[in-house]
Amino acid sequence: MKMVATPWDGRVLIIRDGNLQGGTFTEAELATADAFKLESRRREWLLSRLAAKQLAVQLGLAADPRTVTVERPFLVIDGQVTDWRVSLSHSAPYAGAAIARSPIGLDVQVVRELDERAAHLFLSPEETDQLNRCMLPHRILHFWCAKEAAWKHRSEEFVTLRQVPLTMVEERANGLLFETVETRAIDDFVAAITLPTF
Repeated sequence: MKMVATPWDGRVLIIRDGNLQGGTFTEAELATADAFKLESRRREWLLSRLAAKQLAVQLGLAADPRTVTVERPFLVIDGQVTDWRVSLSHSAPYAGAAIARSPIGLDVQVVRELDERAAHLFLSPEETDQLNRCMLPHRILHFWCAKEAAWKHRSEEFVTLRQVPLTMVEERANGLLFETVETRAIDDFVAAITLPTF
């Protein structure tokens, strides 16, 4: 498993590749993964959970990753639902997990070209204006990641991604700061996480 350094180490773990054949997963997890028709979807599902298991161990929440499972939005340890929240994301070949005591949202997207004419599908007119003022490379991907992370954090409040409010505070050299979310360009992907005070 290759761990990717992020500015949010301790709250987030993003990995590339990993042993998905070992004894890290429960029979129920493997059965769920095996139900996916596409091998790529199966791999993403397992890889994001592997990240959650490893992060839980790093945080000292569990001694053995095999005892950690996910019942979104909660982390389950030794078969007991905890009050720890988890957010998962994947964009091949990467997957990630974020864990916190309160609701949290994480999104990871491999850098690719997105047509900015699609912005109206997930951004309000005001947010589209913010996007258009932004000079950051792959700016639409940063906005998409921010929206996804904020939606995961507040999914019980909003039916669609477009409804989730997003206000940009500042543009940085390698990411964007919104009132509730931060994005970063890392290696060949963009990641976003909701802020601790959100």
